[in-house]
Amino acid sequence: MILPSDTEIPQPGSTGVRPFHCADTPPPDGLLLPELWLMLRTRRSLIVGCVLACLLLSGSYILVRSSRYEATAQIEVSPAGTNAMGLDELTSRMLSPSDATLQLQSAVTVLESNTIALAVMQQVELAERKDFAGRWVQPRGTRVADLPPLVRDKLLLRFQKNFEVEIVPKTDIITVQFRAKDAKLAADVVNATVSGYAERNFHSSYDSASQVSSWLSKQTDDLKRKANEAQEKLAALQKQRGLIGVDETDNVVTDKLKELDEQLTTAESDRIVKEARYRISGSGNPELIASAVPEPTLQVLRSQQAQLRVDYARLSTKFGDGYPKLAELGNEMAQVDSAIGTELKNLAQRYKNEYLAAADTEKMLRAKVEEQKQKAFDLNQGAAQYAILKHEVEATQDLYETLQLKLQQAGIVAGLASANIGVVDPGQVPSEPVDPRPILDLALGLGSGLVLGVLSAVGLEALDTTVRTGEEVESCCGLQTLAVIPQVRLSGPAARGKKLLPLEQTLRLRLIAHRRPQSHAAESYRSLRTCLLLHAGASPPRVLVIASSMPAEGKTLTAVNCATVLAQQGARVLLVDSDLRQPSLHHAFTIPQGPGLTGILAAGCPAEEAIVVTQMLPNLSLLPSGSAYSYPAELLASQKMLDLLDYWRARYDHIILDTPPASLFTDAVVLGAHADAVLLVARSGTTTKYSLRHSRDLLQRANANIAGVVLNGMDQKYERSYYRPYGHGFSRKAAGFVDS
Repeated sequence: MILPSDTEIPQPGSTGVRPFHCADTPPPDGLLLPELWLMLRTRRSLIVGCVLACLLLSGSYILVRSSRYEATAQIEVSPAGTNAMGLDELTSRMLSPSDATLQLQSAVTVLESNTIALAVMQQVELAERKDFAGRWVQPRGTRVADLPPLVRDKLLLRFQKNFEVEIVPKTDIITVQFRAKDAKLAADVVNATVSGYAERNFHSSYDSASQVSSWLSKQTDDLKRKANEAQEKLAALQKQRGLIGVDETDNVVTDKLKELDEQLTTAESDRIVKEARYRISGSGNPELIASAVPEPTLQVLRSQQAQLRVDYARLSTKFGDGYPKLAELGNEMAQVDSAIGTELKNLAQRYKNEYLAAADTEKMLRAKVEEQKQKAFDLNQGAAQYAILKHEVEATQDLYETLQLKLQQAGIVAGLASANIGVVDPGQVPSEPVDPRPILDLALGLGSGLVLGVLSAVGLEALDTTVRTGEEVESCCGLQTLAVIPQVRLSGPAARGKKLLPLEQTLRLRLIAHRRPQSHAAESYRSLRTCLLLHAGASPPRVLVIASSMPAEGKTLTAVNCATVLAQQGARVLLVDSDLRQPSLHHAFTIPQGPGLTGILAAGCPAEEAIVVTQMLPNLSLLPSGSAYSYPAELLASQKMLDLLDYWRARYDHIILDTPPASLFTDAVVLGAHADAVLLVARSGTTTKYSLRHSRDLLQRANANIAGVVLNGMDQKYERSYYRPYGHGFSRKAAGFVDS
């Protein structure tokens, strides 16, 4: 049967796809950067989309975000004790209960406390300002202390969100910052915070010293009463005994009595001091204990407690009460509180023991003094009594004067302790907003978009398991890439107007080597022809099976065009549609489907009657699939099929068999075992590496001779060394392609 060639279509011109040449050119060294550039160029739409999205978000943020101003103030917290002004060591130790680092951290904790925040909110009337309180704004004259708990907590959270305190590294400077929509409000808040902290520090130190002074005042009153009583007794003794001008130091007894009395006075003074510490420790006030008698362990625990509270407040403000880290910090705070309580109990017990020891010492010395007094009375009752009373008066007077001096010093300790805070820079009204910053925000948006786009491209590239280039095919399955067929699209008025159905477009593309012989795709098929003819030297393959891994990978397209270019060379070619499950060869050439191959094998139709000869290519003969058959694999594996192949070998130069997908059906494997060569077709960006290796393994286990792989549908964006940069004026003669 002869097929008329009245469907010839004029050549519409170049498609702009570059041809592949089958020369074995080794890949260039150092492909990392070229491959990276290829990946970025391939995913450029994704990267550009990410950049545009981030820039759009940045622009929206700049437009929607209202201007915010930031005011900054700096204060200097000098190490405690530097203002002792020559006071004795005890006063200096009371003024410096901790090292400089702990003192700075404590200052930061106090500045970030809710007490300071509430005082500042009351002073600056933040609760009454709409630009700060928002929906929680309160009427004028509202006291912060009278706010409902919910409103108070909301305002405190908003305050802490815009408030920041940090220590300048390697200095004693603390920076206080606040952001607000109003520039003057920001400056007022930082200045109010600094002044509130200084005032609070002064009152805290003064109250602590006042408690110590109150207890010392009671002790001095007792000493004053004892001194008066001793003076009265001495006067009475002088009057009774007439001891005027007697020298009580003339004998050993009185000397020893004097020495014991001095020791008793020292012991009594020591007992009073230790009793004072014991009384203070009984109050359970860590701050009072630290002010009166500094303990390094207690100071370290208090510093840890302050730092944990800062961390807890910061994490609670940033992540909310459900944040898991808060529970851990809560446990640590409980442990530190327990350690502080334990330390207070230990200090109280230690001070009690010291006080009891001092009292026992005093009691013992007092007994010794009484014993020595009796001896002195025995020697010179009058002179001894006079000496004792006189010395008691002097000792009591000395002790009273000493404690009176301590009391006067304690009165100025509070002022000295609060004098270590100085304002370095008060808060100034800012002139420019710190948020938003258009240039910086757009730059961050651009950078974020680039990073996000590149990371997305790398991620998609890593997840993509398909083969896209000939190099990937060769590295994946170890088979030679004989040709790379560029992606072909129809051009012309009909294609641009979308007047062709998808099936009709596919059929026209299958005849690309005949309808558009000057196209790059046709040149690629001619390159494939050259590689096949030169593949086996003097014995090119006569029976060639065209197979693929999965459907829609271009095996029929490859079979049709490969047969076309072989026939154009002058060889007698028979194109057989061996895909008995989903035949399509009759659609490509618009020929009847029957009787076809099944008619020859199953119905006994003569081979010559089933073959169709086309007039457009006289050397090309076609054999469609024929009618459907229930067991196509068994039919193709029959002895009659083998005899038919031998018959065709004698009549044709090349027999090309179009088969079903090898990974799904065994038809291609059966025919490949009896063919001279198998041409495996893969589609760029569609065929996976696993399916390609699986098809290769199936064919190799059947001892099929796999000539190589044809990579079909290669997109220009994946090209690197496959195509030459020919423009629309491409000609095979200029490119050096010569049909053999």
